[in-house]
Amino acid sequence: MTQLVAVWGPTGAPGRTTVAINLAAELAERGHRVLLIDADTYGGTIAPLLGIVDEAAGFAAVCRLAGNGGLSEEELERLSHRVPTGHREMLVLTGIVRSDRWPELSAERIKAALSFLGGSFEFIVADVGFNLETDEEITSDLFAPRRNAATLTVVKAAQRVVQVAGADAVSVARFIRAHSVLLEDFPEAQRIVVLNKVRGALTRLGSADPVASLSRYAGIHHPIEIRWDEKAVASAAHTGIPVRVAGTGSAIAKDFTALAAAIDGERLQASLRSGRFGRSKKSA
Repeated sequence: MTQLVAVWGPTGAPGRTTVAINLAAELAERGHRVLLIDADTYGGTIAPLLGIVDEAAGFAAVCRLAGNGGLSEEELERLSHRVPTGHREMLVLTGIVRSDRWPELSAERIKAALSFLGGSFEFIVADVGFNLETDEEITSDLFAPRRNAATLTVVKAAQRVVQVAGADAVSVARFIRAHSVLLEDFPEAQRIVVLNKVRGALTRLGSADPVASLSRYAGIHHPIEIRWDEKAVASAAHTGIPVRVAGTGSAIAKDFTALAAAIDGERLQASLRSGRFGRSKKSA
C-alpha cells in the first residue's frame, strides 16, 4: 500500500523542502521505492536544491496527462528524474517553473495523478505550499481554479502530514497559529511534528525555548528535532545531493535517518501512545 506523506510548514521558510528531500532520500535508502514531488504553487525549490535543470515542470506535466487519461509508466519515466540517495535512488517530479502557472495544478488533475502514482511507489513524499486558506472561493468564480488546491488536495489525501516548524521564536509563533488551522480542517490526518533548525543550547534560552512553546500553546510535547548543520546543508545544496551523502555522519544526517525510521513505522505506534507526535486524534 502506498503511503502519501505531505510535508507542510507555515510561511517563513521553516525548511520544509529540506525536510522533504532528505526524508524521501532516507526512505529510499531503507529499500523503498520512493517518489518525491514538488506540489508547492508559491515557489517550489526541489529542482535547484537537487541540481536539476528542467525545462518543464514534471509534476504539472504528470497531472495534465493524468487528467486527460494519457499518463503511463513510460511517460512517468520520461518526466521524472532519478536522484542518487547514496546506495539507492529516488524518483523526483519537479515543480512549476513560474508561480503564475499554478492553474495547471487543479484538484481534479492532482487526484487523478495521485491515483495513478499510488500503484507504483511505496512512499510518495510531497512538498506542499504553506497556504491552507480556502477563502479565495468566497470572492471568485466557484468554477475557477484555486491556487491553494494543490496543497489542500495533497494534505487531504495524505496518510501522514509532516508539519515543519523552525526553531526560532518567530517561526514557532507562525507554526502555532497555522497548526490550529490544520487541526480544524484536517482532523483525520496523522500529524508528525518536526522542529527544524535546532541550534543547540542557544535554542533553549528562557521563554524562547521552542519545545516549551509548542508544549504550552499547541499541546505538542515531544516534536522530532532536526539539529542544524549549516556546513552539511550548504554542501548538499551546492552539490545537489541529499544531506546523508553530503554530511555523512553529521548530527543532521542522523536526525533525518531517525525521522525516516519513525515514518517507516519502527517507532510509530509506541511514539503515538506516548504522545511524541503531538496531540492524539481524540484531543485534537
